[in-house]
This record gives sequence, structure tokens and C-alpha cells, in this order.
Amino acid sequence: MSAKPDIRRLQALTAATLHGPAAHGDVRLSGPVRLARGRVHEVMGDGGEVFALAAAARYDGPLIWIGQAGDVASLAPSALQRFIDPARMILTIGQGRSELLWAAEQALRARSGPCVILELHDGPGLKESRRLQIAAEESGALGLVILHGKARTSAAETRWQCEAAAGTGWVWKCLKAKRGAPGAWQVSWIGGEHAPDLVAMAAAASA
Repeated sequence: MSAKPDIRRLQALTAATLHGPAAHGDVRLSGPVRLARGRVHEVMGDGGEVFALAAAARYDGPLIWIGQAGDVASLAPSALQRFIDPARMILTIGQGRSELLWAAEQALRARSGPCVILELHDGPGLKESRRLQIAAEESGALGLVILHGKARTSAAETRWQCEAAAGTGWVWKCLKAKRGAPGAWQVSWIGGEHAPDLVAMAAAASA
């Protein structure tokens, strides 16, 4: 077994420290864990969908989810409603990688939804991710790319590894941040039924 990795405490980091200033502002997932709007972020691991839904829950309005038929079909309304109203979702099914990337670029640029989620088996390369990044910058939308395969060198603002934690909750590891230091945080879901002044995602403990 390898030694336990050195994990930084994200509680002490500000949004500017982690992600840097963003022209369109940012969306807070939990405490200092914020994602810059108008940027594309990559998400990996078995908790990637939860991470994406936690971000989408911070928005009102349509949520555009793009993927191949097999990936989109696995989204269960009964599970989604823990985080968002499934009626908000606009599902877009592509027949191949080029269609998926094209649909995501158009959705980001169209300003039709504040959050666009794209499922890919392997991550976008530099050229592909730059096109997505430019589209997100134009509209100010948040772009999330869920990777089921391997990541590639890309222009993504951040890259996250999201896994289920022992017991309850998840561990979110920031592997790449253009404007800050990588780190990790253990989080759990409080739920939407609580008072509005409570954040939906709360730190359970330092990971």
C-alpha cells in the first residue's frame, strides 16, 4: 500500500486562492469550494455525477445534460430529485464524440441554460476543450465535463476526482487548478429541505 497522500485543507483557502478571479463570478458548492462561471471544469470518479448535480443545484433555470444514450439513460429521476427538480433537465443524446462536443459547445454559447453538463468517455484534448472554454466565456455558463475514461491535456479550469467516502458523503480532490493549489475535501449532502440560509453541501471533515 502506498502512503496516504498529503491532502491540503481547503477550509483555509478563499475562492480567489483556489480558482482565481473570474469575469462571470463563481458558484459556491461548499464553503471555499467554488467553481468559476464562464469556465469548463472536468470531473472524474464514481462520484462525478453527484459533484455535477451539487453544482447544478446552486442554479435556477434549465440544466442541459448531454451524453450518449447509455449514459443519459442511467439518470434516475428518483435519485436526481435529491438534488434538483428533474423537470429542469434538458437531455440531449449524441450518436458519437463529435456530436456530443458540438452539442455542448452550442449549448454553452446559446445562453439557454446557466449550467451545461457533458458526459465523455475520454477527456477533451486541447483544441476541443479550448472551443468549449471560449463558448463558456461568451455566455458566462458553467460547463462541467464528466469523464468516464482517461483525462487528457486540456484547457479546463479545474479537474476533480470525486469518490464515495467510507460511511456517507464523498471526497472531492482538486487535481488541477489554474489559479490555485490542488487539495481535497470531504463533503456530505444536507438536503434541500433545510432553511435557505444553510448551504446544501457542508464539510463533514477535512479529508
